[in-house]
Amino acid sequence: MTLNASSPPADAADTPAAVRRWEAIAAELRQDIVQGRLTPGQKLPNETTLAERFGVNRHTLRQAVQSLAQEGFVRVAHGSGTYVRELVLDYALQRRTRLSQNLAAAGETADRELLGHEVVRAGEWARDLGVPATAKVQLMYSRAKVRGRPINLATSAYPLPRFDGMVQALAEHGSVTRALQALGVPDYTRQRSVVSCRLPTAEEADALARPATQPVLVVRYVNVDGDGQPVEAGRTLFAADAVQLTVEPDLQER
Repeated sequence: MTLNASSPPADAADTPAAVRRWEAIAAELRQDIVQGRLTPGQKLPNETTLAERFGVNRHTLRQAVQSLAQEGFVRVAHGSGTYVRELVLDYALQRRTRLSQNLAAAGETADRELLGHEVVRAGEWARDLGVPATAKVQLMYSRAKVRGRPINLATSAYPLPRFDGMVQALAEHGSVTRALQALGVPDYTRQRSVVSCRLPTAEEADALARPATQPVLVVRYVNVDGDGQPVEAGRTLFAADAVQLTVEPDLQER
């Protein structure tokens, strides 16, 4: 498409069909970002190129780009162009480490999805949970996304029978903290965090929408209740290009 004096006027982009078109353009560009075809810091093609790609006028295209900017996927640098916004989150490892609170401090929110769950023998989680290796635990597998981009994969283990019903509680309440509260744990704190780094498996890289050659940060942790009893042990893999781990005292301890 060539833009010229015969291009549709700006108000033509306000028709119902045009509204649906800019939404579709925004969705396609969003997928390009989420799937890594457009990477953080990369400059988007200019308006003329994008307008030709989607077969629309610049007004419709600008609506799509403005939508992405409001969602935090891109930033518009006037006089320079539009860039895929960098996503680097500070994730603080503290006595009360909570994903939602860490993201709120950065002005972000996460969508958490439960990928699967199963009841198995404690095995590798036995020592962290203080139970025999043959004891049963509830394993839960989840993924968190920010701005549509996966930032972590988590495996969490809860001792049974104490936390029988954890899957249902998480589905009902939407967060681990509220789910544990519903099951009789009013508060919990981080007893230990061990941080390491490695390359992801092919399956992990695919779930994080990252290359298998890009390292992941691994945090192995144990959370305990007010009596010091383990309530959760887990392992979280963070996309190293999206998360910066920080270790500092809680505010009340400073």
